Amino acid sequence: MNIHQFYLKHIAKQTGYRATWEPNRPLFVGAIGKLERGVFTIFTNLEKEGIIPEVVEDETEGFWDYTSYDSVSINFKLAGQAPLAGSALTEADAGVTIDFKNNEAVVFQADKTLTHQIINMAEIEKAIIEKYRKKEWPKDWLIVVQLIEAESATIIISNSPSNQIDLKAEANVGTSHLKLTDASLGLHLVREQGSSFKILAKNGITPLYRVMGIRHPLFGKPGLSTKSLTEETDEVLEVQDFDPEELNSVDGETNG
Repeated sequence: MNIHQFYLKHIAKQTGYRATWEPNRPLFVGAIGKLERGVFTIFTNLEKEGIIPEVVEDETEGFWDYTSYDSVSINFKLAGQAPLAGSALTEADAGVTIDFKNNEAVVFQADKTLTHQIINMAEIEKAIIEKYRKKEWPKDWLIVVQLIEAESATIIISNSPSNQIDLKAEANVGTSHLKLTDASLGLHLVREQGSSFKILAKNGITPLYRVMGIRHPLFGKPGLSTKSLTEETDEVLEVQDFDPEELNSVDGETNG
């Protein structure tokens, strides 16, 4: 299994958002770029193109958890508790043991999240269409119009069946407040039976986003759209759904 492919498909299905790859790659609202095999590469931004976005963010923090519970078992261990059979954690340790039952499983937890989004898309659309008609805006440019920012996040993607991971906390935790997203715990890998991609309690991560781009005039009036270019619609603003075909390449190989 290709981790990159699986992760992008899984997160899109579970959340309706595109997943940043790699997950710790920084993004910002108003970034302009292109998608290649599902990976967004920044070329410029709206302000550099003379277009000023109005951005708002949530006032209430959230928590996102899209762990594959049918394929993942997460067991927290407090200091002083007996460890699970086969675990590398000792009785004195606090930490987490994660069991992956197959190689298509993910742990995605993002804490204290805020949604950033552009709210003046009507005037932005007008400005972009004008630039497009003057051949000043490439049709494959896309704009990040919505973004989820997390104060901290843990993302683990299994790449082998029957994988078990032991994470030890540096802090002496003796309460029931163990969280995979808590950077103050200093969680670090002490043993793994298999292989996986891991981001542990990463601070200031932007793991999820949505983009908009110009629809080719062959399929109707040019307008900001995020749907397939084969749909005939008038000038509307829509969310571009993730399409697994984005991961295909000319030579049939995929990017890892």
